Amino acid sequence: MVVLKHLDHTVDQQKGSSRTLMHREEQPRQPHHGDQITQVLPTTPVPQHSKEQSPALNTSALRELTPSNLRRTRPTFWAMVQHLFVFILLGSALIGFFYFFIKTRIGQRLDEISFTEFSYQLTDYQQPTERILNFIPTVAAISAVIGLFFVIIWKHRFVPSLIGLSIAICSYISAYLLKYHLITKPDYGIQEAVLNSAPSGHTTVAAAAGSALFLAAPKKLRPLVALISAILTTATGFSTIVNGWHRPADVITAVLLVSLWTVIGLAILRFVRSEELDMSNTQRSGLILIPLLNIAGFFLGFCSLALYAITIYSPFPGCALSAATCMILTVISFSTSWLVALLRPQNKVRSPYYTKVWTY
Repeated sequence: MVVLKHLDHTVDQQKGSSRTLMHREEQPRQPHHGDQITQVLPTTPVPQHSKEQSPALNTSALRELTPSNLRRTRPTFWAMVQHLFVFILLGSALIGFFYFFIKTRIGQRLDEISFTEFSYQLTDYQQPTERILNFIPTVAAISAVIGLFFVIIWKHRFVPSLIGLSIAICSYISAYLLKYHLITKPDYGIQEAVLNSAPSGHTTVAAAAGSALFLAAPKKLRPLVALISAILTTATGFSTIVNGWHRPADVITAVLLVSLWTVIGLAILRFVRSEELDMSNTQRSGLILIPLLNIAGFFLGFCSLALYAITIYSPFPGCALSAATCMILTVISFSTSWLVALLRPQNKVRSPYYTKVWTY
């Protein structure tokens, strides 16, 4: 009996000490000087849904949980409509320039006058531009090959590089077929050369090299690549005219032809997985390039049409030269702007709110 009483007394002491400890834990501790106070937020119990409540998660609720920047695996219908619209614009412009400057009498006359003024009024620039002419296509081709290998090794973009290389080859083959087999120039006795010379081979090579890099490069770098390619193409085209190798219409048709194939390459890239995973955008570059290039294109196009009209009715020295220069810059400005505009990330759920045309 004495042992049992002793055990009961020990158990009561343990229960009393536990109650004392619990009572001390419930009381707020007075912080001492230098102690760090950590506030513990109250936790709410997580409701456990039963199996009967699981069908309540319908598609609308899942759609709300989906992030807005989640890309789709296939492009939207509106994205493909934009590609088709740009393709129709460039194709119509290409056909129109071919028909006007090659098939019509007045077009051949304007092209011949501008070609003569380039050759005779810029004779002092023939020697340096000839060096540029022999230098730029080779440098552009070598730079394109090095850039493709660099993109493949650095970014592992094998499929976009293959598409860019294929588009460049198709551009050159189509230029060759149009120049020597498909386009025939009627002889009106205006131009000395009876054979067709459009599109320009040197300009096609320079533009195709830039197009290959444009398609293979990551989306963030494409506006810069497009701008550099436009500058090199412009320099190559003007060099061919100054040295008497090609007429302005040859340069214009070469730029439009390569731009047309580049739109096809961009449309193919919409179905490539690597493009879907490329989450970068071109907001800043597009916000700067597209408005400036469009404004320049509209202004230069108006000047070109006005100068061509003056050349027909009351010409003055250098009028046709200025008109052809403005027309070449107009075509390059618009084509570059449209290609950069097609970089908008359309493979995503469209926002219901209004956005500006050039907001990327």
